[in-house]
Amino acid sequence: MLREAQLVGVGLMTVVIHACFLSVCVAKPHKYQICSPSSCGDMRNISYPFRLQDDPPSCGYPEYELICENNRTMINLYGGKYLVTQINYHNYTIRVVDPGRKKDNCWISSPLHSIGAYYINHESLYFLPEWEIYTIVLMNCEQSIKDDNYIHIIPCNTRGSSSSSPTYAYAVVGDYVSVGDIPYSCTIGTSIIIQPLKSLQEPSNLSMSDLQNYMLLGLQLSFLPLFCDRQCEMKGQDCSSYTDFSRNVGFGCYRSSEKNCE
Repeated sequence: MLREAQLVGVGLMTVVIHACFLSVCVAKPHKYQICSPSSCGDMRNISYPFRLQDDPPSCGYPEYELICENNRTMINLYGGKYLVTQINYHNYTIRVVDPGRKKDNCWISSPLHSIGAYYINHESLYFLPEWEIYTIVLMNCEQSIKDDNYIHIIPCNTRGSSSSSPTYAYAVVGDYVSVGDIPYSCTIGTSIIIQPLKSLQEPSNLSMSDLQNYMLLGLQLSFLPLFCDRQCEMKGQDCSSYTDFSRNVGFGCYRSSEKNCE
């Protein structure tokens, strides 16, 4: 009788252990679902994984929530609010623009927010693809510069200035600017990241108007990493995303050894 009780106890313990093991391996039910597309202003197809603030809670992911404000689609990113101008569901990108940037006869006034440094990171909710990222470095100089690599700009805040010692403002475009390359009469101001839709021309062929157009395009951020993780989590698997030599992007799910329950 004692031996039978021991065997029953061992059997029950085996069932409990097996049940616990399965509870670790089986993926949790996915509570977010694909709903009918939403619209806001010019954005007519706001679809999974994105959602509008007023959509049912189960539609899309809260991390990808957008806001319809004054008939414009907006997004909150790191404390700043940006205008969404495009969502590409094929290459998993979203294009955002600082709403404070407007083209004028002078240089674009200071942006409402700073965007760039937070997003060159594959672990971020959104990140900047590393190709075709250029930096505009703004500087003020005491003397005029005769160099085609320095693009003359007209600051908006100097109109009507009564200063007796005029300053000259320039923009330099490139991957980085070395302090040794800066003329002694110039001081570096702010840096702005841009992503032209086509290959950037040589600086000597660029004008202030060209730079304004590039800046008004905003930035194209990738939302693939988290989306990939979420899709694969539904299958109890891990994510592997890729970018090929043609800059096509995609992802696949795989079962790691730790999650192999079979």
